[in-house]
Amino acid sequence: MVQRRVKQIGLKIVSPNVLDMTLVDLPGITKVLVGDQPSDIEARIRTMIMSYIKEPSCLILAVTPANSDLANSDALQMAGVADPEGNRTIGVIIKLDIMDRGTDARNLLQGKVIPLRLGYVGIVNRSQEDIQMNRSIKDALVAEEKFFRSRPVYNGLADSCGIPQLAKKLNQILAQDIKVVLPGLRAHISNNLVTVAKEHASYGEITESKAGQGALLLNILSKYCEAFSSMIEGKNEEMSTSELSGGAQIHYIFQSIFVRSLEEVDPCEGLTDDDIRIAIQNATGPRSAL
Repeated sequence: MVQRRVKQIGLKIVSPNVLDMTLVDLPGITKVLVGDQPSDIEARIRTMIMSYIKEPSCLILAVTPANSDLANSDALQMAGVADPEGNRTIGVIIKLDIMDRGTDARNLLQGKVIPLRLGYVGIVNRSQEDIQMNRSIKDALVAEEKFFRSRPVYNGLADSCGIPQLAKKLNQILAQDIKVVLPGLRAHISNNLVTVAKEHASYGEITESKAGQGALLLNILSKYCEAFSSMIEGKNEEMSTSELSGGAQIHYIFQSIFVRSLEEVDPCEGLTDDDIRIAIQNATGPRSAL
């Protein structure tokens, strides 16, 4: 069976009006094989999705159609495995505009069916007809807001629904995460600066003259040679107590592994005494063999 390699499509958007984050559009779970898809396509997709959403820095947008059973949502099920505390999962309810008459998703959006710590956001995307008619995203956003505000069942939730509200929610979470991470990141950078400054000072004063730079390089090489020699001789300051290193490891390889391998080799395998005698005579040339 020939396996096709799938390449990721990367789209970089630079604008002062977008969030500074990476959006990864992951595929839905394939239940029925189509065409020449491999038999384990579902397991492959699940593994790929989990490789992304298990990262602690990843925000999970669990997208679920409003006209489906939320309890059977693959997105929420996998999000619950990767984020059991619900600190990184936002529920996104789509297709609100094509629900059956007499039904609505108000309870879903309010978290009364399956609660989420970060809540749910309902959105209305452009339809295929809108795309074919070249309806702009700006017009679609206006129509989306009108959809939520013109329907009594969603009117009270209009301020928390829609694509702009989802972007705002992501921006707030991003800002909160930065506030939490920033102190530790600042301390980490400060510690690294101190370490690098000490290492820089150990190299000596850097001069602009070629002679001074040559002397500095020679000094660095000399220190490296001394450190390497100390490690081989077993005089390294950071000596390991859990594994062999340096000269001790080299000694072990030659005395144990290499010698044992040599003993397993039969140098006379496939050779008769006559073969050896003739080889010795040929090697001595006109001189007498011992």
